[in-house]
Amino acid sequence: MSDNRSLPDLSVPSLAPAHTGPLIFQDRTVPTWTRGLSFLFSLGGGICLLAVAVFVTFMYEMVAQERQLILAPLLALGALVPLLGMLIFEVGHARALAGYRYIRIRNAAGGQALVAVLAGGVFGVLHPLLSVPFVLGAVLSWVCCQLAARWTRKEPMWDFLPKEAASFLSGRDQRAVTLANAARGDSALLDAMHKILSLGGLIAAVAAASWLVAQDVLNVAAIATIALITYWSVDAFFCYFRQTTKLDPEQSALAEAVTPLPPVLSLDPESDDTALVVSHLSIHTSDGQPLVSNLSFRAEAGEIIGVTGDSFAGKSLLLRAIQAPHDLTDLRVEGYVSLRGDPLWGRSAEEQAMRSVLVPSHPITVPGGGPENLCCFSGPEQLQRARKVLQSLVFTADTVSRILTCTDVRTLSRTEQKALSFARALALRPSLLLIDRPEDGASESLLAALSDQLRAETRLGHTTLLVTENRALLERCDRLLMMQNGRVIEYAPTAEIRARLSSGWSRFVTTRDLDNEEALDAWICSQFRREGDEGNRRAVCMAANELLAVACQAALGENAVTDNLSFEFKHFVGECHLRLIDPQLALSSGAMQKARVAADTSVEGERLSPLAKLMRDCLSVNTGQEDNLGYLQICVKTYDPRLLETRKGPADAPSKT
Repeated sequence: MSDNRSLPDLSVPSLAPAHTGPLIFQDRTVPTWTRGLSFLFSLGGGICLLAVAVFVTFMYEMVAQERQLILAPLLALGALVPLLGMLIFEVGHARALAGYRYIRIRNAAGGQALVAVLAGGVFGVLHPLLSVPFVLGAVLSWVCCQLAARWTRKEPMWDFLPKEAASFLSGRDQRAVTLANAARGDSALLDAMHKILSLGGLIAAVAAASWLVAQDVLNVAAIATIALITYWSVDAFFCYFRQTTKLDPEQSALAEAVTPLPPVLSLDPESDDTALVVSHLSIHTSDGQPLVSNLSFRAEAGEIIGVTGDSFAGKSLLLRAIQAPHDLTDLRVEGYVSLRGDPLWGRSAEEQAMRSVLVPSHPITVPGGGPENLCCFSGPEQLQRARKVLQSLVFTADTVSRILTCTDVRTLSRTEQKALSFARALALRPSLLLIDRPEDGASESLLAALSDQLRAETRLGHTTLLVTENRALLERCDRLLMMQNGRVIEYAPTAEIRARLSSGWSRFVTTRDLDNEEALDAWICSQFRREGDEGNRRAVCMAANELLAVACQAALGENAVTDNLSFEFKHFVGECHLRLIDPQLALSSGAMQKARVAADTSVEGERLSPLAKLMRDCLSVNTGQEDNLGYLQICVKTYDPRLLETRKGPADAPSKT
């Protein structure tokens, strides 16, 4: 089995021409047959261990008691047979499950415990008293492991002093950093209980066997064998229960839950066969805090989508959720993601064509050389393809040669590792490229070459999602997806967004639902970043919520819709303008006049309609139509907190005498 896992010959010369199709791959899986095979090997090794204990009985009885000295060397040589068998089983176990070390170790504990159960059953048949140490050892082992897992504190690899922390956190000792971050081990109490129970089983076995010898039930020579087998069996029980109380690494560092939602029917279902569809994607922490909220968008084949927004807006989280939601540790993910009509969240051990590739901001590498990491260990043909892409990204022959001849990828510079990761992703020819902050650690020339390559990929119908703040890369994008606080605030063609931003207007897009007030308030607050702007934020948020209520009222009734609304905002001196753009909005002059009268004649505490509240609290309220879309624009009075500080300063200053 180890033959299939050997590395291919990746010599650069004499490579075959590269094909143009996507790479065939399969996801990592744990074969079901490994558990049974591990049990068999462990069972064989355990039987050999029991055979060694049996030889001890023969030596004691025939040599020590009956004085047959000639049998001593013969029995010693005979004992080498089970020892050799143990060696064969252990080495065979390792060779048969080469590359599955953790699975081998974990399943071996179960196999040894099974042999211990069989040994206890055999002793119980000889006399029930001999099985008592087995039963007590197994029960006490389970109790100790359960209590230790719940109540004892795991011991850190190294407890550092504050002064030592100042030393290694300043970059003086990487080994100290590694020890400080190492996984905690079991408590010393559990280690002590392991030894005590194993030795206690030995003592109990000797006591039970000695009592049976005194009753002429057993031969005295059996005491040593029973003691050794019982000691080993209790140790095996403890190791097994200790293993089961630990979290399986295959189940650790995973998302708390990944819930695929049913696909949403689009107006043009045939276009879904070529598009990336992300529908109602939400990500929450285990305590319910939202990180990404109800995010939906479509990216057509051959488009480059730039993802931009403030820090902690959820941009990188979005890419990871599209590609590998199961790897979002301790998070709850739900939604629907499909590419060309096929869901993206499934993992399978079956061979399949590469559909999507994620290039994170920090390059992904594995132990091995540059060529192996460049071609995903796939052989000369894939290396030829990746080398051509690398040459188009890196125009210096020295850099290409250094990557292709590197025997340890960790020795490459950050820029070289970025070039390697870009070339590898492009050479895989996926239908979807997810690239997170390519500008981190990359030179301007590398980014320019990457931009050209991405534009060339669009001719093949490949889609790219690009999280970046690099202006040159954003200008090459067809559309921009603007995020804030885990929500999409706008998704439109790049030219349209840039034209509007250059005029000073910012936009927020949301669905027609009053539950979106919180997201709308967060967007409004982001427009006022100065200290002392609390009053401005409060006044404009209240007005924005009334605008949202007007939009929701406009679509009530039998033909109620939940389409998108747009809010636009712009600062002016002493005021700001907020505009609601709504395809369903149609306010007549009579409705406007009625709201005006209600606002002018209102008294404190009177309940008003949302439109009347806007009339009362805003400097102006105007409605109309533009590009066949209705709009409602308000003007809200604001203040400059810097002027307030300027006025407050002289008044608070101490008078001169």
